[in-house]
Amino acid sequence: MKQLYFSLNEAGLIFKGQTALAQEDVDYILLETYENGTTTSVDVNTFEKLFGDVEGNPTYEALSGSHTFILGDTKYTMTAEEMGYQKYFDQWKEQGLFN
Repeated sequence: MKQLYFSLNEAGLIFKGQTALAQEDVDYILLETYENGTTTSVDVNTFEKLFGDVEGNPTYEALSGSHTFILGDTKYTMTAEEMGYQKYFDQWKEQGLFN
């Protein structure tokens, strides 16, 4: 994931912010900015939990596929589209952020 994070950072899509609960600085991935200035983002730890199965090869194709992850005591298998991330991966591909 390091190369992907490097590319996202170079594109200005990585920023530091505080978590609501722990109040510590963590890295976030900026996903979307709306006309009114609000944003949608995901912290890197959550992103890695959802897509960690492709950590060694986070290509567009791999990220766009099906992923199995555990949240709490429940195991999920979902595609990037079902999780709502596919549109961001499509945008990143258009911007040339994947190798």
